Amino acid sequence: MGKKKRKKKQRTGSWPAINEKKIIDVLQRSKRGALTTNSIAKRLGLKRTNRHIVEKFLKELEKTGKIIRIDEKRYGIPERLNLVKGKIQRFKEGFGFLLRDDEPDVFIPPHAMKGAISGDIVLVRMKRRGGRRPEGRVIRIVERVKTKFIGTFRGGRKSGVVIPDEPSLPPEIPVPGGKTGGARDGDKVVFKLRRGKVVPVAEIIEVLGRADDPKIDLYIVLRKYDLPEDFPNKVKKAARRLHKEMRDVKVEKGRLDLRKELIFTIDPETAKDFDDAISIKKLKDGYELGVHIADVSYYVTEGSVLDREAFKRGTSVYLIDYVVPMLPHELSSDLASLMPGVDRLTFSVIMRLDRNGRVLSSRFFRSVIKSKARLSYEDAQRMLDGKKLPPKTVSKFVGRGTRQAVAKALRVALELAKKLRANREQRGSIDFDLPEPEFKLLPTGAVEYIRPLERTWSHKLIEEFMILANEQVARYFNDRELPTVYRVHEPPKPEKVKQFLTFASAILNFEPPEVDKVTPIELQRIIKMAEGRPEEPILNYLLLRSMKRAHYSVENRGHFGLASEAYLHFTSPIRRYPDLVVHRLLKSAISGKPLVGADVIARLEEIAVHSTERENVAEEAEFELWDLKKLEFMKDRVGEVFEGIVTHITPYGMFVEIPEYLVEGFVPIETLGGNFQHDQAQIALVEVGGARSFRIGQKVKVVVARVDKSQKRMELVLYEE
Repeated sequence: MGKKKRKKKQRTGSWPAINEKKIIDVLQRSKRGALTTNSIAKRLGLKRTNRHIVEKFLKELEKTGKIIRIDEKRYGIPERLNLVKGKIQRFKEGFGFLLRDDEPDVFIPPHAMKGAISGDIVLVRMKRRGGRRPEGRVIRIVERVKTKFIGTFRGGRKSGVVIPDEPSLPPEIPVPGGKTGGARDGDKVVFKLRRGKVVPVAEIIEVLGRADDPKIDLYIVLRKYDLPEDFPNKVKKAARRLHKEMRDVKVEKGRLDLRKELIFTIDPETAKDFDDAISIKKLKDGYELGVHIADVSYYVTEGSVLDREAFKRGTSVYLIDYVVPMLPHELSSDLASLMPGVDRLTFSVIMRLDRNGRVLSSRFFRSVIKSKARLSYEDAQRMLDGKKLPPKTVSKFVGRGTRQAVAKALRVALELAKKLRANREQRGSIDFDLPEPEFKLLPTGAVEYIRPLERTWSHKLIEEFMILANEQVARYFNDRELPTVYRVHEPPKPEKVKQFLTFASAILNFEPPEVDKVTPIELQRIIKMAEGRPEEPILNYLLLRSMKRAHYSVENRGHFGLASEAYLHFTSPIRRYPDLVVHRLLKSAISGKPLVGADVIARLEEIAVHSTERENVAEEAEFELWDLKKLEFMKDRVGEVFEGIVTHITPYGMFVEIPEYLVEGFVPIETLGGNFQHDQAQIALVEVGGARSFRIGQKVKVVVARVDKSQKRMELVLYEE
């Protein structure tokens, strides 16, 4: 037998109880303003060897924003140090702004940017100069939003320069020898910034292709926003296994069998996945409306490989004719897709409505359907208009007499949709009827045409039914005080409303109401005043720009734009992760076992924040590809004359939209041929000593002078007849 090991004596009472309040008190009392971890530990009576205890608290306090880490070692209270943390927006001239939600943006002059670029999270030291706008200087870059950038390489095989697409970077960045990645002059490249001896240098990590190749735009957007072109192998294997095992739909006990009902889908012509279907009946005293949504949660279980990947992606991203899907095609285009003539598992919202379109009752069921038709929006509208469908069509009908039955159901659907829309308008819901571009691309990637997408009643009726279903599910959770992920749209800031009213009253010539009395109904009334006028799209755009962005939240704060007391996303679980989560929560709730508790709420908060971030990335990527394709299309129209509408006035010139292609260009003030000044009161450019002026909404003729895709800029000049 060996010697008995001596038990280590447990240390008890060797340090005082520590909490967040004590750490904040130490920092508040410090005359230095900021302290190191060791100094904080010492003042709390801890030995240096126990500083790790303080570090844990400091990390949590920093996450909540109660303290700020100034550098690698020192922490302080933001207010005491006159520091503000936020996101930077940088402009090509070198200056920038610190963006703040509830406070005025802070101006950062070029010399005080410290290398920060748009999107970076920074610490800024504030200073005020008299009554002027707040100004500051960047103290530290807390988090670089980007590590990779896109640019055009100029030079030879051994060295050269990169001309970055990012306007907040220097106009040229040296590429040292051995760091060109094999790029040739004129190649579009992905590069990282590295420290150089004097200035930052670029290291090329990927060559995308020739800058003048139309297909390059898609790859630029995919790389810029770090969007995946494929799924990881483990996710693909899981999807294939699931597809093999569950190809034959098994109707489990408890599902409502709706396979004999007249249920059909209406989607774009090019749609590959169908996640929502409708059914409708006219009753003696009103209507019965069914909204049937793909039961993705049956296949994608919480915590599975597929679920983790879906959460990571957050949403599908639609890049004109290319999709970055949230789920592999085995699910999105097959197992979970509500294709015509096949059994599909669904989650149904069955609503009874009175003759005026007011909801009397809503019921929620796990169900199984067999869609009787797949309609395109175009064909649905033709049927509503009593027109014949073209010989070659993507629309399909299953069974004899189905086409006639669907045509009859569509007329009832239209009747109800118009009542629902009128009800929404009556309560103050704002319809931002902004035209969207429709692109047709050639196999080469070049643009064949761009035109405003026509929004018909076939689009609107589906929109009305989906909004109604989403509201009913939201009310179910809200009334029972059960946790869920809401879709929240908060009221705009008063200063933004005031700015919009100034614009609108100048354009429409009315006396603006007091800002604090403005409601959604009042804003809707103003938009109605512009109906049919050339300024209508501009006012819609200006109002939209004055609004806060909608986002996901565990708190129900209502939806200002829809004038809805409770709203969420339930109707698109194939392409949006929050919808999938709401399905799981609703399924548990109606089974009598609602998911509740602090852990559930904490997880839902994480999902809400992450899903909002992923949605923002998706939108930015979609809009960026639109811009690139519009500019590519306009490159071949340099020298052509177009009729445009002034959309925005700045001290440096005016933005003009060409409605024919929904593309916007800039007319520099120096090209106007006179001494023009920016009149903020009239929101106009006014000629000093002359009779000419330019205002928002004014029609002008312009010539396309120059197009620069890399800088995403089209320059216009006025056409002199």
